[in-house]
Amino acid sequence: MQTRFGIAAFAVMLVAGSLMLHGRPSATAEEDGANLRGIPGSVAFNSSRDGNPEIYTMDPDGGNPTRITDDAATDVDPAISPNGHDIAFTSNRTGNNDIFLVDSGGGTPVNLTNHPANDGWARWSPDGHQIAFHSNRDGNFEIYVMAADGTSPTRLTNYPGVDQYPDWSPDGRKILVRRDIDIYVLDVATGETERLTDAPPLNQMAVWSPNGRRIAFMSARDGYPSVFTMDADGSRQVNRTPKGTLDLDSDWLSRSPSWSRNGRHLYFASFRPSTAGDTEVFAMNADGSGVRRLTTSIGVDGSPRPR
Repeated sequence: MQTRFGIAAFAVMLVAGSLMLHGRPSATAEEDGANLRGIPGSVAFNSSRDGNPEIYTMDPDGGNPTRITDDAATDVDPAISPNGHDIAFTSNRTGNNDIFLVDSGGGTPVNLTNHPANDGWARWSPDGHQIAFHSNRDGNFEIYVMAADGTSPTRLTNYPGVDQYPDWSPDGRKILVRRDIDIYVLDVATGETERLTDAPPLNQMAVWSPNGRRIAFMSARDGYPSVFTMDADGSRQVNRTPKGTLDLDSDWLSRSPSWSRNGRHLYFASFRPSTAGDTEVFAMNADGSGVRRLTTSIGVDGSPRPR
């Protein structure tokens, strides 16, 4: 198995492909609202509304929910490819967590990892040519990258603790990861890391804004899991989903944030007193205002990810 010390050529190829997404630089917009990739066309999410977790898509406003997978196993954490044709997701239908690929309109999923270890949290590179994921196949959770067809899995990190929840920068040069209890940014070409958070007990699920200038993530620093934002250098860390003043910490959870493709909104999963403890998908403006509930089904709705 290759480690990050033997992937220089791979890293150069990856960066070059990402920089030429659609023949143009992928993250040079002055504002998130000017992002070249346009507004989201759909949102993928997982839901147990039909008895067990399956993959669904819906319109950005929550309309037209459509079931994509149909299996007795657990299908979670979807990600739509940049061109909108495919959805990568995690499933235990083989007896352990593997990463599968399914057409965004449905069909028979294909197992991309097919490994006895636990693989999960698939995230597409900006050019759609690679998928980053985390896996414990080498003894502990590390970050890996594979081709979009599942070939050439390559380990990017070599750390004795936990590396999970990867997310690509818009230019494809860096990957956000949870390392132990904090968020780090990994340089793909060099393997160097930089720590962005230092706030126990847990920070994870970080995602870049479309122009790469901001990051949304989940943090439990205020006594309950909540969606925060920060600048890309780790400054200005702000809780965007604070609980009600009179509510218990245990009554609130917000996690799995993702940005709309114009960078103006954040999607996330949450339970709170208004949902009676049921986890639903919400959206809000990037500054935390305008919170709106998008799903109302019984059962967990989570991991929203637009394209």
